[in-house]
Amino acid sequence: SGGYALESIGWLLALAECGNIVIPASESVVAEEIAQRGEIAGARWKISRESHWAPVRFSSAAEPSLYAELRRKNHAGLVLFSSGSTGEPKAMVHDLTNLLAHFAGRRPKTLPVLLALLFDHIGGLNTLLGGLAAGQLLVIPASHEPEHVAGLIEKHRVAVLPTTPTFLNLLLLSGAVERHDLSSLRVISHGTEPMPAALRERVRAAFPRAKLIETFGTSETGIAKTRSGEGNLLRLEDPDVESKVVDGELWLRSKTQILGYLNHGMECFTADGWFRTGDRVETGPDGALRVLGRENDWINVGGEKVFPAEVESVILELAQVADCRVSGVANPITGQTVFAEIVLPKNDPAADFDAVKRAVRAHCRQRLERFKVPTRVVVVETLPVSERGKRVRR
Repeated sequence: SGGYALESIGWLLALAECGNIVIPASESVVAEEIAQRGEIAGARWKISRESHWAPVRFSSAAEPSLYAELRRKNHAGLVLFSSGSTGEPKAMVHDLTNLLAHFAGRRPKTLPVLLALLFDHIGGLNTLLGGLAAGQLLVIPASHEPEHVAGLIEKHRVAVLPTTPTFLNLLLLSGAVERHDLSSLRVISHGTEPMPAALRERVRAAFPRAKLIETFGTSETGIAKTRSGEGNLLRLEDPDVESKVVDGELWLRSKTQILGYLNHGMECFTADGWFRTGDRVETGPDGALRVLGRENDWINVGGEKVFPAEVESVILELAQVADCRVSGVANPITGQTVFAEIVLPKNDPAADFDAVKRAVRAHCRQRLERFKVPTRVVVVETLPVSERGKRVRR
């Protein structure tokens, strides 16, 4: 427990080398939640800053039977927990020895990387292990406030920023881009949620020298190597990952996927090992994919499906809107209708709220099918963001 402290990184690697099963926790995970995770995962010891990094006896819970395969192979294990945004967090067991082998043979790189994703998230661990394997300078932020992150990018001439679309928007909204020299950025990789096309254009305008790369992965299968194309298209180009689209849903099968869940059934896996991601996609030329959004995020308007990201992207085309969130609200006739919350630019405090709301609906009517147009638009000061830097959906 301790996030990207040098001691916790050292413990992670040392425990892996000795064949232990590791449950990492970011600094934002509270003691009660750590105790719950430890109980589910059968943790025996806790190592944290509070104990000055000395192991402390933690629990006497029985070891989960899922660890038997790791013990048989004499492999280290890794237990990651999902965000719990759609229910109880799922505890996923990885073969850590196998995962580490995935990074073997990385070519040396000199580009400094900022560790913007979390220590107990598959994306954050992918950045950490990839950076260590390539011998890169890793910059660890003390907080994820845009001003602090921008200051570190300027100070250490950070060239690679792995992050989320939501954080990139917060970075633009904060004005930190104008207050700091961020010209060192050469690669901005983003994933974990769809990037609205309008936001992509704003990021390109703010960082004209940086290459935007859309990454893709899941906690269950790991992060896949991708190649980004125009129009929010990406191609999975990873020899260790297989993919296919079944009825509009992306299915993955990888060499680094989990052994199973400690507290959840395996219904999302097929008998032959395919993982149903729950991500709805469109297919483009040469096997390219466009991620539309999570299946459990879509809005059902009289039987028609609306993905929030599509409507959000259209709303963000308006200069009068700095940020927005689209969700579904109950409707007695259609079941649900589209509801939009918008944030106005900070430099426009005297904006006519009613005029902006009318402009949003008029613009949506021009660009979207009728059932996708928000029936209600409200102005809010800010929108909630999860600790993982993602938009919090209703």
